[in-house]
Amino acid sequence: MKNLEVALCDLDSDYILKFANHVMEQARVSVHIFTTPEGFFSDENDFDVCILTEEFEEVAGFRPKGRVGHKYILTEGLADEAEDYIYKYQAVNNILDEIFEFRQRSGTNVSVKKSSEKSKLVGVYSPNSHELQLPFAMALGQAYRSGGRVLFIDLEEISIMSNLIGKSCERNLMDLLYEISTGNSNADLSKYLRTFMGFDYVEPFINPNEISEIDEDTWNRFFDVLAKSDYDVVVILFGRTINGFTSYIERLNKLYVLGRPGDYFRMGQQIFLDYLERIELDVEVENVLLPMSAGNLSDGTYQIEELLQGNLGVFVKKLLA
Repeated sequence: MKNLEVALCDLDSDYILKFANHVMEQARVSVHIFTTPEGFFSDENDFDVCILTEEFEEVAGFRPKGRVGHKYILTEGLADEAEDYIYKYQAVNNILDEIFEFRQRSGTNVSVKKSSEKSKLVGVYSPNSHELQLPFAMALGQAYRSGGRVLFIDLEEISIMSNLIGKSCERNLMDLLYEISTGNSNADLSKYLRTFMGFDYVEPFINPNEISEIDEDTWNRFFDVLAKSDYDVVVILFGRTINGFTSYIERLNKLYVLGRPGDYFRMGQQIFLDYLERIELDVEVENVLLPMSAGNLSDGTYQIEELLQGNLGVFVKKLLA
């Protein structure tokens, strides 16, 4: 595989040099730095990816020689939500997560999946709606990255994922399901994808009643799309049971059943586990009791990134070890 040719363009030389150090940590990437529009304009190299500020975008389309590939615009405005516009003053890792070509490279370096193989489907379900079910599922997405590319699907009817991450996407899960329901079995997942801390995700439902509007046939087609995707692992967080719930559980390679200490919660947990045994569901089930809570997530003292990389992340990685 040839090196990915990347152009980094910014008038601020200090910023772009620091940024370049992080980009060069990517495998098989060649970096070209430009701090003047004139230098970028006169350069004759072909670039697969251009990460540039608006001053350089103006000349990108008029270079007399040299191909300009996928352009990502670094912007200073937080309000910019347009596709391929990236807020400049955020953690560099978050910026790199937005670059599709980098995500693609990192996936193929970790694991090469045979084209005939399906994605591994991993489910998370909490009979009593554990307060950490969303962070736990996101931490699973983080942990499974060591095995390749990961997609996270949040099927909660009321999700706080956008609040935790701090950004939202115009296209969401309801839009994807609508496309699938119209008979498009080859729905383009890439149109709906965003990235957080290295794993891809689809923006969850916006309205709590939306999940009840999806019929079993559409869910079947949706799980077909997931199973045939290019991801090595798809982590699916179930909220309220969807139409045909048990049939989709049976399609999983593994199901984590998330509970919490206390007699009331343990009884609910056991009733669900007994139910799975009674219907003889053919899926590997792991019962998980989390020894922690989600305190201080909303007041700004404990960020979701810290949670996924801290005690919760360590706990989840030990589960997979």
